[in-house]
Order: sequence, then structure tokens, then C-alpha cells
Amino acid sequence: MTELEKYFAKYEPTAEINDRLWGDFTQKTDSIEFLKSHRDWVEKNSWGFGDRAFHYMWYLLLRDDVLKRDTPRLLEIGVYKGQVISLWSLVAHRLGCPVQICGVSPFQGNKPWFAKNRILNRLACLIAKHYRDNVRSASLYECDDYLEAVHRIFKQFVLSEENVTLLRGYSQDEHILRQLSSRHFDVIYIDGGHRYEEVLEDLNCYSRLASTGGYLVLDDASCNQPGSKFWKGHGSVSRAAEEWGATGFRNILNVGHNRIYKRSF
Repeated sequence: MTELEKYFAKYEPTAEINDRLWGDFTQKTDSIEFLKSHRDWVEKNSWGFGDRAFHYMWYLLLRDDVLKRDTPRLLEIGVYKGQVISLWSLVAHRLGCPVQICGVSPFQGNKPWFAKNRILNRLACLIAKHYRDNVRSASLYECDDYLEAVHRIFKQFVLSEENVTLLRGYSQDEHILRQLSSRHFDVIYIDGGHRYEEVLEDLNCYSRLASTGGYLVLDDASCNQPGSKFWKGHGSVSRAAEEWGATGFRNILNVGHNRIYKRSF
């Protein structure tokens, strides 16, 4: 039995287990040099969000299952600056396994003009934080070229982008759905728009693309999960997770505000 299978077998969504799991994965990230180095760089350069524990979560999923498959395919909805897709690529490279990665993102922010004023920007941030559940994620980001940021983190860790496909747009854009509708993925990570309707639509649309035995990981979705040591995400995303039918999926593990579902059929 692999380490991943042991976690699956023992997991129960209790406060004690959720807190211990989050703490253990945080420590284990720092126990593997290349995971620690990657996360240290991300934190130092403000290159992404999420918890340190997630690095070990992804490492475990890829090492013990996904990368053992024939031509594994991974999809991220909401790439931002490339923290997660570069981590996937780094793990695959270190383990000597081929992988196909696809990322969907607008690759740009659209903060309003008044964000340049320090006082008005501070006020805008407070308002945005309060109403985060009702705005598109990209609207909170600085006006910047995030596609170039993705290229930079790949170069930083000497990673090839040969097997990486980046699609510019929002997850529900017609041209994005059309390009992905006939494909299947072993991992689908949903971290796009955070409004309830957007999340539910992403879950309904993209869960269909998960291969049998594949994983769907939903970010910011643990407001209804017990535990006190980790940030739990957003109410809108958590509500969508609870109301999503999840037909054919089982919530097999939760790490902080990331919820992991596995497709059984």
C-alpha cells in the first residue's frame, strides 16, 4: 500500500485529522529539498497563494498515483503566475516521468485606475476582501502580464514548457470549452472564478472531463470542514462544493482548504 493509499484509507473529516494532516503535510514539504526550494521562492517573490502543505499534497498525488499512468494529463483552471503547473512539471521532472499539462487563465489582472492611489487602493482592497465571493478572481489582480510570469517561474527552475499548453480566457468562455470538451484529464484543479455560480458551473462542466480514477481538486472550499489550524477558503466556493451533486465522485481527502475528489466511474 502506498503512502497515498494509507492516507485515503485512514481519512475521516474530523477536526483532529484535518488539523494533523495539514500540519504533517506542511512539515513534509520542508523535508524534500526541491519542494521546499520551490515554495520558498514562491513565498519570497509573492508568486502565488495557498498553503505550504499543498506542495506535499501534489507531490503525493503525482508520485503515488498519477505519474504511474500512461501519459498522465493535468488541467488547472485559474493559473495566476504558474505556481501549481510549474510544481507539477518540477515533480514530474524530478521523478523522470512524462506529463501533459494544460492551464486555463485570463493571464491578466484588471484592477481599476484608482488602485494606483495608495489610500483609494487600500479602501478598494478592503471592499474587495469583504465582497470577494461576488467578484471574479482576476479583478483583484494587478494589471500585469501573467503569461510572462508563468514563463519566468519555469525558467527559474529550469523546466521545459514543451508539454505545457496554456489557453488564454475564462473557464466558461465558449472557445475554451470547445477546445477542452473532447479531452480527459487525470487531475483537474479548479481555482478559477470564486462566485458561487462560477464555481458550480466549473464543477459541472469540468468534472465531466475527469478520467475514471482521476482526481478533481477544488481550492478554497473548506468553510464547512472541521479544524482550526488552517484557513478554510471562501463561503461561495464551499457552498458550491456542498451543493454540487458530485455524481461518480467521492471526497476522499481534504488538505486545508483544498478538497480532493476521486472519480469512481
